[in-house]
Amino acid sequence: MNRTDNALASDRYLALALAQRAYASGEVRLVTRDLNGCDHIIATRQGLLAAGAEGWRRIAHGQYYGLTMDGSDILAFEACDRPRRATRMGRVIRLCVQDARIVDTEVFVTGLDNGCHQIDLIGDTLVVVDTYRQRIVEIAPDATVKEFAPLPFNREPPGTADYVHFNSVLACGDRRLLLLHNDFGRTGRASEIALLDASWNILDRRPVAGTGCHNLALLEEGAILTCGSLEGTLISTAGMQAKVSNLMTRGLAVGRDAIAVGGSTFSEREHRDGEPGVLHLLDQQLRLLSSLPLPAPPTEIRRLDGNDLSLSRHVAACGLTLDWPQVTCSTG
Repeated sequence: MNRTDNALASDRYLALALAQRAYASGEVRLVTRDLNGCDHIIATRQGLLAAGAEGWRRIAHGQYYGLTMDGSDILAFEACDRPRRATRMGRVIRLCVQDARIVDTEVFVTGLDNGCHQIDLIGDTLVVVDTYRQRIVEIAPDATVKEFAPLPFNREPPGTADYVHFNSVLACGDRRLLLLHNDFGRTGRASEIALLDASWNILDRRPVAGTGCHNLALLEEGAILTCGSLEGTLISTAGMQAKVSNLMTRGLAVGRDAIAVGGSTFSEREHRDGEPGVLHLLDQQLRLLSSLPLPAPPTEIRRLDGNDLSLSRHVAACGLTLDWPQVTCSTG
């Protein structure tokens, strides 16, 4: 290791120790409570960020992945240990928001696997995408927990045919969608979208025109939008492909006025906490409106107003219909 590598390693060890202490004490490490002027909340490995027209601000310290909205409240998945360690120090925190200000915090769920990715509310049930264990965890309002294994697996070893690294979920009516990343670099397989029933039984799965994909949103015409991450694109199941960036696209929030997409430097997972990132805003024709440099790559993005077609509750409120037969069946 050179001096820079040693400094980075030292910073990582310190950050990990502070995260583990926060988990043990139940502390949420807020930096600021002020969300005024911010439109998006962004999960990163270097904390929660909020962004608006004037730039970004750090909201909380920690290593964050999944995000969803419960009214004006923010729910966020935080890994308080290294994601691949089986120490189950993952948790979901709640930031209670009133009038663009965080007025309270709560540790909502503890004991989750560190490798969980996206979270979402389907009705009143919190759904956690437990990626490395390849499970879906449902947490009911009365704290009842159910686990489902739509694609059974023990724990992730890289490059095996039955490990799909599903990372994103979306509900539409009585159907569920899962995005299967498929780890193209090790398997050579394009990503897929799986269609499931409300009990998380697989009904169908089809490849999409992208690799290493992340995120799901349902567009008003019924097509599914996702990030073709390794290509730096947005792709839809209606056949649209749009180049967004030379960076890896990950993190997606779809509103009427703008589509927010994260940009990440290509690097191995163990080095991503030291890389910068970008928040791209696009119009509805997928033309670039702005690019905001960030201190870390986005792992997830959500609109703070909740009017976001990557959120199952908003999809339900809009009464959208899923047009499943249009899912792209080739990667050409």
